[in-house]
Amino acid sequence: MAAQAQGSCDRRQALIAALWIFAAAVAIAAWVVLGIFMSNKFPAEAPKYSVAVAAVAGLDPALDLSARGRPTLSPVFNVTVHIDNTRNAFHRTCVPDLLAAEVSYGDAFLGRGTLPKICAGTRREAEGVVRAWGQDLVVPWFLRDQLAGELAVGEPEVDVHLMRPHRSSLLVCKAKIGGGLSRCREPESAW
Repeated sequence: MAAQAQGSCDRRQALIAALWIFAAAVAIAAWVVLGIFMSNKFPAEAPKYSVAVAAVAGLDPALDLSARGRPTLSPVFNVTVHIDNTRNAFHRTCVPDLLAAEVSYGDAFLGRGTLPKICAGTRREAEGVVRAWGQDLVVPWFLRDQLAGELAVGEPEVDVHLMRPHRSSLLVCKAKIGGGLSRCREPESAW
């Protein structure tokens, strides 16, 4: 009888230990599921910026770029700046005041314009358009010829820098003229 009582007590202790292990496993699983749910419901990822160069004037290959009698260029770019803040459930994000878009090609400055204030709310996207322009710019002939050739066969790629007022790059973007949105990146730090 004592052996039977001892066996019943051991089974009870084993059952209690198994229940505690099961309860701990359920609790851990619940925390994991809650964490996944919360990270999807309330994400806090940084906004993503993209640009597109929708249109350009003053860079016609025959009239502007290849004409040897025209030593300067005066291009105008319509640049769309897009903010994707859909992965942030806590904060809205805005383009800093007086931010400028500066367009260049092969290290040659082509235009600059000031962005209007653009804000994307939590879990939202927003866009703004800036007109970047340059007047009477001297661009080396080899770059003008290269740009004319790229315009003739497809969409040339220009660099768009989103700049702070004191001329330091906030974001660097490569965009094709007439192409869709291109993702921006932070500039590489100076070494």
